[in-house]
Amino acid sequence: MKKILIINSSIRTKSTYSLLKRMELLLGDYEVEFLSMKDFDVKPCVGCENCLRKGNCNIKDDADILLNRMSSADGIIIGTPVYLRQISGFLKVLIDRGCAWYHRSPLAGKPIMFLTTTQVTGSKQAVKYLKDVSIQWGTIFAGSISRTMFNIELEIKADSLSKLRYFLEDDNKKKYKPGLKQIIEFNTQKVLAVNILPLDLTYWTEKGYINQSYFYSCRINIFKRIVGYLYYKMLSYFINKNKQ
Repeated sequence: MKKILIINSSIRTKSTYSLLKRMELLLGDYEVEFLSMKDFDVKPCVGCENCLRKGNCNIKDDADILLNRMSSADGIIIGTPVYLRQISGFLKVLIDRGCAWYHRSPLAGKPIMFLTTTQVTGSKQAVKYLKDVSIQWGTIFAGSISRTMFNIELEIKADSLSKLRYFLEDDNKKKYKPGLKQIIEFNTQKVLAVNILPLDLTYWTEKGYINQSYFYSCRINIFKRIVGYLYYKMLSYFINKNKQ
């Protein structure tokens, strides 16, 4: 049975929590794990880059528990309240602690959804940021749900989760069409793997990403393939030129 992880990044058990619980009920035919970040001790990243260069973090706390749960899930739903037009501090700290995933993502190909709640404004900015993060992780963006004080009582329907369900099936991932931004991001990461960090090169070689147009086999039209290839060549040229 496919496993879905739901992460609540609100310190309270009100709007965000309640809506995520509704989504959990709608996904009752899967194995669902529900976690609230307030129950975990996750300290801020200190920017030492040890995770990038050596593959482990020097900070001893619960971050690895959450990151490992995300890695082992087949699909992910993350909920956050919006504060000052951005995600909660809890969630930002967790994303920062997973910064090595920009280079070596264990989430590539997993469908991911986001839920935001806010009084009035800010959801658009928060979702844009989360979608950008999901692109860097190589996940399949399966949509977002946003609620404000004006529609907080609006019921979450089962069809809101249809895209998540669809891409939980392995055969359907082959039908996914990554956007040009995703192709560019993939090739940026590939350039870094080949030219900058030895640990990245080992990981990307083992995964078979080095000779691919994207993290996994999917539908990429010829235009995107050509743009991705040319971008990779251009960026590699400039990096190697600056090394001399």
